[in-house]
Amino acid sequence: MEFEKNIIGCLLLKPELIKDICVPLEAFKSIESKISLKIIADQFSRIKSVSLVGIAETYKALFKNKNEANSIVDYLYDCMSLEATTGHFEYYQERLLNYYIETQILDSIKSYTQNKISVENLLEKIHEYEKITMNKKNNYLNGDQLYKIIRKENKKLEFRFKKFSYCANIQEHDLVILAARPGIGKTAFALNLLDNLSDKYNCIYFNMEMSEQQIYRRLVSLNSKIEIKYLENPATNFQDEKLKEKCNELSRKKFKVITGSQTIKTIRSQIIKESINSHSIVFIDYVGLIKGIQPGQSIYERVTEITKELRQIALDHDCTIFLIAQINRNSDKTKDKRPLISDLKESGELEQSGTAVLMLHNDNVFGDNKKADIQLIIGKNRNGEVGIINFEYDKSIQRFEEKVRSNYDREN
Repeated sequence: MEFEKNIIGCLLLKPELIKDICVPLEAFKSIESKISLKIIADQFSRIKSVSLVGIAETYKALFKNKNEANSIVDYLYDCMSLEATTGHFEYYQERLLNYYIETQILDSIKSYTQNKISVENLLEKIHEYEKITMNKKNNYLNGDQLYKIIRKENKKLEFRFKKFSYCANIQEHDLVILAARPGIGKTAFALNLLDNLSDKYNCIYFNMEMSEQQIYRRLVSLNSKIEIKYLENPATNFQDEKLKEKCNELSRKKFKVITGSQTIKTIRSQIIKESINSHSIVFIDYVGLIKGIQPGQSIYERVTEITKELRQIALDHDCTIFLIAQINRNSDKTKDKRPLISDLKESGELEQSGTAVLMLHNDNVFGDNKKADIQLIIGKNRNGEVGIINFEYDKSIQRFEEKVRSNYDREN
C-alpha cells in the first residue's frame, strides 16, 4: 500500500511519468489507487497536467456514491503530501511488483495446501509469476531528443532590479542562499523580492524569526514608502488613506505568510500543496530555525540535512527556494570585511547545494543614517556571473533600490 501511494504521489508531482508506468494494473490492490491512476491518465491525456479541483463531479461515473468520491479525493491529497521522490519512481514500481509477485505465489501455495489446486498447477503458477518483469522503457535518448533538451530555455525570474536580474540569472527550481550578518537587511531584501515576484508568482514566506504583524508592516512600508514608525499612528489623513490604498493593493498580490516553528516535513507539505497547480517562490527565514529531523543532531548535521532536503524539494516540486542564512564573524578579520562563501554559518552544505549564494554587506554597519549603501555579493552562481551589485537600503521604509550609475564589479 505504501509503494502504491508513493507511485500516485510521484504522478501528481510529475504527471508525464504516467507514460513510464511499467507494472500491471492488477499489482495495485487498493481501489483508490486504481481509480486514481485512471483519473491521472485521463487528465494527462487531455490537459497534460493534473488538477484535483472538481474531481468528484468530473469523474462521478467512476464512483459508486458521494462517500467514495470524497474518499478518493482525500486519498489523492494524502498521496500528494507524502515524501515521495520522482527520482525513485522506478524503485517504487519495482518494490510494488515484487510484493505483488510474492503475494500471488503465497496465495497459490495456500490454495495448494487447502487442496484447491494440484502440485502441477502450483508449479505452473509459480513459473508464470516468476516470469513477470517490469516492461521498462528505453531510457536512451536519440539525437533529436538530446537536441531539444539542450535547446530548451530555462524560465528565468525577472526582478525590478535590472542588473540583479541580468547578472544573477536566477531560474525556476533554483535553491538560492541569501546570507548576511544580523542587522544588515537580509529579511528586508527577501521581502523586497517577495513583494516584486508576488505580482506574477504564488509566493510563500516561512517566517520563524518575528511576528506576523512585523512582516506585514514591513511590506506595507516598502510599498507605501511611509516610515514604519507612522504605521500605527499616521501623521496625516493623507498617510492614512495611502496606507489603506497600499493594503488593498497588497491583498491582491499572490503571497502567503506562514508564521511559527517549522520542520522540513511541514515545509515540504506546504510547498507541495501550494505548488500543485503553478510554480511557487518560497522564502525561508531562516535555515537555522528549522527544527531538526532527528533528535540529538548537532547544528552542523541538522543544517546539512535540511539544506540537502530543500535542494531536492526545489528539483522535485514546482518551486524556487530562497533560503536565508547567517554569516559568521570570520569576515571581520579580512581587510575589507567583505564576507566570503566560506563564512556561511553552520554548514558547508549551504555552499554546496545552493545554485547561487548571495551575501549582503554594509561597510558602515554601525552608522546612524536611515539609508545605507549595501553591496550584494554574488559569491557563487551556476547560472550566471559572480561579482558585486550596489544597492541603497532605506531602513525606515525597508526598501532596496539598485544604484543606477554603479558598475557591476566582476570578481575573478
